[in-house]
Amino acid sequence: MAKHGESKHTKRSSVTNRVVVPRKKYKYYFRPLPSSHKKQYSIALLGFLRDIMKIAKTAKEASFLLKQGYVKLDGKIIKDKKREVGFGDLVSVRGKNFKVWLDERGKLISAPDEDGGERKKLKVISKHLDKGGAQILSLSDGSNIKMGDKSVNVNDSVVIDLKQRKIEKVLPMEQGKEVIVFMGANAGNAGRVKEISGKEVEVELKGREIKASIDSCMVL
Repeated sequence: MAKHGESKHTKRSSVTNRVVVPRKKYKYYFRPLPSSHKKQYSIALLGFLRDIMKIAKTAKEASFLLKQGYVKLDGKIIKDKKREVGFGDLVSVRGKNFKVWLDERGKLISAPDEDGGERKKLKVISKHLDKGGAQILSLSDGSNIKMGDKSVNVNDSVVIDLKQRKIEKVLPMEQGKEVIVFMGANAGNAGRVKEISGKEVEVELKGREIKASIDSCMVL
């Protein structure tokens, strides 16, 4: 009996509108492996290297970079071309460091990483106690980390030292802080927090104001 499995590709037309894929150039596109990132805000690593970073002209060239160990994701060598990457992830290629970010239209882009690929900024989604009674933070990339001796609240941002895997800095969600909206209709907009009312944040942009869910805003 023939073996039937899930397709390794998907129709280009069904790829998230957060990714700019050349129209009529590809009939099929890379299907990423499921991860902690939401499907509409993520892309397979191979597609990110070729179509967003444009560091490779073809899928074959991108695959070569991965197979040779030239590509790192959050400081670790990744060879799986279907690995999913999303907002906030750090991608390094041959010593050059970039972060997966959003432009003002909410499209996934590649932006230079000023911290050399050693630190990652993440939003605190929730926190809980482990069996030993230690506080554990659940972060926006799906990872968990022990709180240590720093006071952190849900919706704050934290700067993580990727090598030591510890919190270097806490960025509280409060009035006057710079934030970026990374989900929803206003994704990609960045501005200053004017007011926080329950689960809603009023963000002051250039010449206008928007309201967004506090869950969709990350402190910069």
